[in-house]
Amino acid sequence: MSYRQEPGQPPTQPPSEEEPELRSEVVVVPRQQRPAVWATPSGIFAGVLILALLTFGSSVALLTRVGVVVSPDDDEAIVTVAPSRTATAAPATVRVTAGPALAERMDTGGYRVTFTWTLEGAREGDSALLRFGIGSRVVSEQRGALDPNVFVASTGRFTVTTAQECTADGWSAEIVSIRNLTPVGEATSRAAGVTCR
Repeated sequence: MSYRQEPGQPPTQPPSEEEPELRSEVVVVPRQQRPAVWATPSGIFAGVLILALLTFGSSVALLTRVGVVVSPDDDEAIVTVAPSRTATAAPATVRVTAGPALAERMDTGGYRVTFTWTLEGAREGDSALLRFGIGSRVVSEQRGALDPNVFVASTGRFTVTTAQECTADGWSAEIVSIRNLTPVGEATSRAAGVTCR
């Protein structure tokens, strides 16, 4: 095959009859290791925060759940674990409003006298001391608990029924104490006397 150059054109190389060999090289670049989450600044901060919360949180939990009880005649302290919920404390005093008393004649000749009060701040199960009187003299005292038979906690209504002898002087019942505390207010419920035959 002949090669001819045209006049006025720059000389060119004749085309090579052999195709150049194609070479491909695969280069394997090692993958960089990613640092662990705990080795990054944000990971270190999160770890310290969690550790601080666990340390102080457990301390606060222990402080709110442990109480120390010391017996007056014993030098050793007894540690008790109590639930962390706060019990609702009863009010320090109970306010009493006396209601009217009702006397009903019984077949035996005596009278059934029902005394009523309204108690504010009392709870079911509280201890109560009552003093009963005829006229101006005290005839008996009775200690008991405010149970559902005599006390309605939702309304505070306290009712006591007694059997009394007939009198023209009238009957009375006084609440001396609730939870061993003197109540505040009108504590004496009274019923008028009757004509006895």
